[in-house]
Amino acid sequence: MLTKADKYLVAVLLLFALTGIGLNMYHLTGSSDQERNVVITVNGQTVKTIPLRQGYVGEFRLGGDHGFNLIEYENGRVRIKDADCPDQICVRSGWISIPPQQIVCLPYRVVVKVVAASPIDVDDIVR
Repeated sequence: MLTKADKYLVAVLLLFALTGIGLNMYHLTGSSDQERNVVITVNGQTVKTIPLRQGYVGEFRLGGDHGFNLIEYENGRVRIKDADCPDQICVRSGWISIPPQQIVCLPYRVVVKVVAASPIDVDDIVR
């Protein structure tokens, strides 16, 4: 059975944990206020840079003799909507919107990366 002091300690620790989670979420969503872009590279060469803004919607198709990637962007997020690569990992990656998230299509050497105007102090993003 927990004593009154044990219950107080658990409540304080829970409060600290929730405060840390809240500040982390505020920091990550706060980075959406700054200007973000999507940089699309093929074989290390930048092909296109697209701003990520609310109300900015469109698609961009990368294609060649042996394959294609269809990149969709809308309302501050981006994804690879369709591709004809065999494993479809890039398509299953889903939407990204927070720097420095990225989607990689290894068979066609395509990298779709969210970048910010100013760097953020996040070492890792786990979803």
